[in-house]
Amino acid sequence: MTDAHPDDRHGLRDPQGRTLDYLRLSITERCDLKCSYCRADGADVAAPDAMSLADIRAIGVAFARHLGFLKVRVTGGEPLLRADLPSIVRALRADAGFERVALTTNGRLLAGTVRELAAAGLDQVNVSLDTLCEGAFREIRGVDAFGAVTRGIDAALDAGLRRVKVNVVLLRSFGFAEFDSFLAWGRGRPLEVRFLELMPIEGREEFHQREHMSSEPLIQRVVADGFEPAGRDGPGGPAVVYQRPGDPLRIGFVSPITRPFCAECNRLRVTSRGALKLCLFGSGFADLLPAARSGPEAVAEVVHRAVVLREDGIRSQGRPIPCQAGLRGIGG
Repeated sequence: MTDAHPDDRHGLRDPQGRTLDYLRLSITERCDLKCSYCRADGADVAAPDAMSLADIRAIGVAFARHLGFLKVRVTGGEPLLRADLPSIVRALRADAGFERVALTTNGRLLAGTVRELAAAGLDQVNVSLDTLCEGAFREIRGVDAFGAVTRGIDAALDAGLRRVKVNVVLLRSFGFAEFDSFLAWGRGRPLEVRFLELMPIEGREEFHQREHMSSEPLIQRVVADGFEPAGRDGPGGPAVVYQRPGDPLRIGFVSPITRPFCAECNRLRVTSRGALKLCLFGSGFADLLPAARSGPEAVAEVVHRAVVLREDGIRSQGRPIPCQAGLRGIGG
């Protein structure tokens, strides 16, 4: 069993001794973009969501109050497609008691909602923006929404969030060529621009082989340009962050292929269907929905039973080894 107690406020520990205190919580599979590296055919924006607000609240209370998790990141799909997102944020912050509530979004609908979300308790947002060229944006994302996304970023800065991050997926066709443009665009602004190595996605192997590029040359460039390693301020993800003295702009790199971070992973994931995954690429899952409908204590018990199966997650030749194969069926 793990060494965590249901009332431990210091997070859960897995068999490798890693403290788990960061939850990534997907609340919808719906999305309103057609990204070339994800869902080029789009997703049904009218499909019903599997988890209700009550389900999400119970899961949030279990992780924050019973398992000691400090941070939750709300993801999708596109979370802003849920009309009850402000209520979800409020439930995670006020009811569950997470110290930090973050949101990952494509940003298309952010400008009109970010102030309400901030009032509900949101303190950080990550906006996906892979290019500063409107035509290239349309090609990558499959829709004409560049202006809406950049307005969303400006609105997030104006809303006074603790941190506004911009996620740039490094694509050989775009990201490397625009690196200098992103640095110039962000200079002097309280942004964190993060460059993410393209992850392999099932069914998109050919695209990954064609477009993947290492972040190493870019890391070397920012160091040569006077950027220095920036410290972390609380539970966070895998980004290695740099900052130049006197400039609020922070530059981050998430490099799962060239700099695997499994040994330091502090995250668990819950999918939009209520499935607990111990690793992004793990093949097994534990169904939390039946437990959620019994209460947070039941959810915490299922998570405790599942975490003992969390494996090393070592990656071989840049490809993930499936984790927790024995997890399927727990909690269901």
